[in-house]
Amino acid sequence: MRQNGVFMKFSNSNRITLNTDLKELEQVFKDLFLKYPKRSLDLPHNLEEVRDILEEAAKKTSDFLPQMFLNNTLEEELFFQHGYDTEIYRHMRYLPVNWHSHSFLEVVCVIQGNCTNYIAEQKLHMKEGDICIIAPDTSHAISAFTDDCIIFNIILRTSTFEQAFFGTLSDNDVLSDFFMRTLYHSQTHPYLYFRAGTDLELFDYIGYAYEEFKGNRQYKSRMLNSVITAFFITLLRNHESNVIVPEVDSHGKDENIIFILKYIQENYCTVTLKELSSFFNYSERQLQRIIKSSTGMSFSENIQKLKMGQAARLLSNPNLSIAAIAEELGYADPGNFRHIFKKYYGVTPLDYREGELKS
Repeated sequence: MRQNGVFMKFSNSNRITLNTDLKELEQVFKDLFLKYPKRSLDLPHNLEEVRDILEEAAKKTSDFLPQMFLNNTLEEELFFQHGYDTEIYRHMRYLPVNWHSHSFLEVVCVIQGNCTNYIAEQKLHMKEGDICIIAPDTSHAISAFTDDCIIFNIILRTSTFEQAFFGTLSDNDVLSDFFMRTLYHSQTHPYLYFRAGTDLELFDYIGYAYEEFKGNRQYKSRMLNSVITAFFITLLRNHESNVIVPEVDSHGKDENIIFILKYIQENYCTVTLKELSSFFNYSERQLQRIIKSSTGMSFSENIQKLKMGQAARLLSNPNLSIAAIAEELGYADPGNFRHIFKKYYGVTPLDYREGELKS
């Protein structure tokens, strides 16, 4: 990604040229890092352990950023402009590494160089092309202590992220449930980690978003949200199967989990646990454990949820008979389908259809 000695990012469009010159505050932090070598400011500390460094930096510059970090929990009003759901910043190099959390989503994108991302009990060595989505209220810290690293932090209100990211996954219920569970219900691994490498198409969108954020054009807020939505669509389209999955259970990371979930999603009308275990070379007991720990539901519960969701969608078509819908979903007996549907939704398929058509 280096062209003619200048760091060109965001494909060959030359929309943005980024250099590695340190900003005034970055130079202040670097000087303090060198002034206090025994403080190990590049390793995580509690806020009280680096408060004096932040206060010293604040006295040396008019930048308000050191003051913002004098809190363990960073709230939305400190970072978001009024009426905006998305903000994008270049990460401050040499910022003392201190544990903090915030009430919004953060997406860490390494454009150049590398950094260390500490998340709860994990230590991620991120390099160029890596992207990490960190859930709200997650204790984390980023160490970026080289002149040549370029990192962008995209922060989003939770509702905006869910609409952009999980809205993209609307046709993949199982994977959506898995990502949702990982981000919001994991005590030790509340993040998603993608290695996008040199995906110029994907990183173009970061360039577009940053250009839009730095400007003041009409409809800026809506454009930012649209570009970030396109970023997530491209991320999932190009790298959905390559996401690095945190440990899904006590037996360690299972690199096949995304493929297993996608296989279930694509074949739920006919797939059996025996077939699935044979295809992925697991015992049925192993597979049950992996699926349960990843989604919070058993194999059969996932299958039923997928079938019932599709049944509800098909019932909106008045030209399809209930018997035809049952057959399409793999039920040999329409009566069995009606029984399961009523137990799941509380009404018969016919009543559900009539309610849908009336609304």
